[in-house]
Amino acid sequence: MPRKPIAVVVAMRVELAPLLARMKMQSQQVDGVELFELPEALIAVGGVGEKRARHAAEVVIERVQPKLLVSAGMAGAISPQLKAGDVGRIREVVDVATGVRYPTRGGEWLLASSQAVNDVAEKRILLMKYGADVVDMEGAAVAQFAKERGLEFAAVKAISDEAAFSMPPMNRFIDGNGRFDTRQFLVYIAFHPKWWATLGRMRKNSKIASANLCRALQHLIESSSQWSTGN
Repeated sequence: MPRKPIAVVVAMRVELAPLLARMKMQSQQVDGVELFELPEALIAVGGVGEKRARHAAEVVIERVQPKLLVSAGMAGAISPQLKAGDVGRIREVVDVATGVRYPTRGGEWLLASSQAVNDVAEKRILLMKYGADVVDMEGAAVAQFAKERGLEFAAVKAISDEAAFSMPPMNRFIDGNGRFDTRQFLVYIAFHPKWWATLGRMRKNSKIASANLCRALQHLIESSSQWSTGN
């Protein structure tokens, strides 16, 4: 595979479903990572969580030796001002487990990266402690790897759940390979009526967030590609 200036790491294919469907891209599997090739970028779908994100970054960098590594995906809002479907670039990532902060190429939001935040109260803590705007599970791992390899780093995130939105216990349905077991999750929801309305909102929010994320990522790739060519 030829070199490309940009590599993108995302947790799940559904996050970029509109882009992948529109481009009609065929994927290839490399060491448990699903790769999609764009003219100027290679997208790596690696699974949920920091370990899978780091592994995906390793695979994609080995394949195309990019200048820029991008963390893309959906995130939960921490700031009460953010709404489902909002998209923003990240200006800084903070690893909640270590307190280490990673700068990016520029953006508007501060991203807190944590392995377990579903609770509204936990989001409030991140807001007070870090002044964070959004939270995800993979951003810090990708940022750390970019730093280790001396690469430029950028991140773009779309809001899938608002700050006051209570989520079902999603983490229990993620397996050791970072794959989300949709079937088992839906079985769980079926026996817990209190989450039925929530599931409908999650589906609606995710569809909007995914569409907006794809547009923002395409813009980031196009602008970054021109920057890379100019350098």
